[in-house]
Amino acid sequence: MLFGRAHPALAEKLSDISEFRKTCLIFSTRVAQSMKTQDQPSLLGELQMLVSRHCPHKSTKTAIDYLTLYQSETTTDPLLVIYEPRFYIIIQGAKTVKIHKSCFHYDQNHYLIATLDLPLSGRITHATPEKPYLAACITFNPEEIARIIAETRARPGARTLGRTSLGLSPVTADLLDVLYRMLRTLDNERDRDFLAPMLKREIIYCALQGEQRHVLHEIADQRSDTSRINRTLAFLRANFMDDVEAASLPELAGMGQSTFYRRFRAITGLSPLQYRKRLRLQEARRLMLSDDLLAADAGFAVGYESPSQFTREYKVIFGLPPHQDIKRIHTIGLQRYRELNEDVWV
Repeated sequence: MLFGRAHPALAEKLSDISEFRKTCLIFSTRVAQSMKTQDQPSLLGELQMLVSRHCPHKSTKTAIDYLTLYQSETTTDPLLVIYEPRFYIIIQGAKTVKIHKSCFHYDQNHYLIATLDLPLSGRITHATPEKPYLAACITFNPEEIARIIAETRARPGARTLGRTSLGLSPVTADLLDVLYRMLRTLDNERDRDFLAPMLKREIIYCALQGEQRHVLHEIADQRSDTSRINRTLAFLRANFMDDVEAASLPELAGMGQSTFYRRFRAITGLSPLQYRKRLRLQEARRLMLSDDLLAADAGFAVGYESPSQFTREYKVIFGLPPHQDIKRIHTIGLQRYRELNEDVWV
């Protein structure tokens, strides 16, 4: 019957679900109560020990598919890397990332949110053998953000017309608490398999309460300018060696020409041409290191017609002209250089 007493089998099923929810609530409450006794510095100390134990190499992809840990005893050179959508939480040490003329300095007091595939120049600025650089990276996709926004009816906060692809938010005790519980599950496969999906949702929920929540709302909304620009970034990454017609990009984004170029720069900090150049510079450096191409040949191979322009733009990104940069790397040793600088970004 539609109304009245439920069928016995259904009643039993509902009872089981209710008990399961109670168990989850009791578990979460107990963990939360136990962690509330720890202040933020104490949590950081616990996290430093956990990251050190579970990250034996420069970069360790953990048994949790969305979690990568990093450890470095040395600072690094500026390195051009592609930041995919992620939360990046430093547990010890400091880092600088630069995109065009904007520079972000952050340490264990702030975490970084990147929502687009961005070519950044980054380097670790504080790390020693006694106090190594320690960090955790949690990847996500727009669909995951959108589901939690829908379920919680989270508000976006004040909308900004500035960059909505990269931002820093203060680290909170709640965020460290979730990360602590996440790392603890690495010691127990059963806990990890059951709790890891819920803990990721909780990390996202915490970020949706932070100062950069509008950034997450932008990428979660498929109709937003950020999502439209993201489609063109994916296209440029897949075709960066081709001579793409500039007029085709606004059409791909479903935007007018003037609006597209204005919003592209506002969101990424770059023009489409500058975005493509950074991808090409990264490829040119790879060609010089892996295929032993001369600087002029590498520049020509990735689309530069002027060696002087290639040298000038390469120096802006990597800190030295190409010839000096490659010579220095070979002096260190390519394998050693990668161990010191590149492995910690993988």
